[in-house]
Amino acid sequence: MYSVIMLENEIPRVLEVLGRDYRVFGPVRKGLEYAFDQIDDAEDLCLDYPTTILPPKKFPFPMVDEIFTFEGGEISKIEDLIPEEKQIVMGVHACDVAGLKFLDRVFLGHRSDPRYLRRRNNFLIFAMTCYSVAETCFCMSMGTGPEATSGFDVLMTNIGGKYLMEAGTPEGEEVLRSLQLEPSSEEDLSAKRALIERLKGEFKRYIDMDGMSEFCMTAEVQNSPVWAKYGEICLACGQCGMSCPTCFCFDIGDWVDPSLKSGRRYRRWDVCLLKEFSQVAMGGNFRPERSARLRQFVCHNLGYGSYQFSMNKCVGCGRCIKICPVDIDITEIAGELRQAEPAYMEE
Repeated sequence: MYSVIMLENEIPRVLEVLGRDYRVFGPVRKGLEYAFDQIDDAEDLCLDYPTTILPPKKFPFPMVDEIFTFEGGEISKIEDLIPEEKQIVMGVHACDVAGLKFLDRVFLGHRSDPRYLRRRNNFLIFAMTCYSVAETCFCMSMGTGPEATSGFDVLMTNIGGKYLMEAGTPEGEEVLRSLQLEPSSEEDLSAKRALIERLKGEFKRYIDMDGMSEFCMTAEVQNSPVWAKYGEICLACGQCGMSCPTCFCFDIGDWVDPSLKSGRRYRRWDVCLLKEFSQVAMGGNFRPERSARLRQFVCHNLGYGSYQFSMNKCVGCGRCIKICPVDIDITEIAGELRQAEPAYMEE
């Protein structure tokens, strides 16, 4: 694997070089939180952030996405709405890299979504090895961290005053070679390995995922009193789903001008925690209770998703824990479900 070293004082120059051919996005401070945004000044880039408000899924899968527009007899094409634009998303943690890999399976698997594909092909991922473990992280339980091993074009690792930059794809290697950075040494690679070993000992949250997919579909889990307990306090606000790196549900909406001469069709993120999500024609609703909708969210993330796509849906980023206004913790729910697991399930 081709690898080089970028000193901290070289970041402004590197961003300037990258900016000649790409729009560069990365984590920036937003009040007390962080968000992925365009980097116009090197001082705005915060590579030591804990986590962002929204995951980088917003790049290939925007919160609101126009499908087509029409004006008179003219109907827009995908090229009009999604122009060719080379981008780099920098500082993507291992859990979010795994989230993008999951979305690739969803949108580019059995049937390829042309809108997702067009955006996905237009950006490179500069992954970032975490330097510390946030309070709500549990990616090690999900096998998605703390080290990113695939799914990136370049992997960045802070090894103390400098960054080890490793190519993960031919495109990533080509970009790294254009930066004219010094080659890395075995000492630098050893520093990365030492960092990862340190991180493994810092996790405070854990989920036992052994057999979890099958367990989530048992009657014991489906009828567990855990759902009524947490359903009483859940606000069904949907923030957990909106902040999830792998939630992929969306709704379709239309707007038409009263003149009928112009309009648009769009899709927007939707979340199973919202009551309207499970509402059907004539006002029927097959998940009217908050407890049932919470069960769907948790079990889809920990169980059903892996059956659908043969990989863990939950990536352990901890956003759903951090953002919940009533402090519902998916790792605590999983633990309580395990405590009530029948003995025969453990054999």
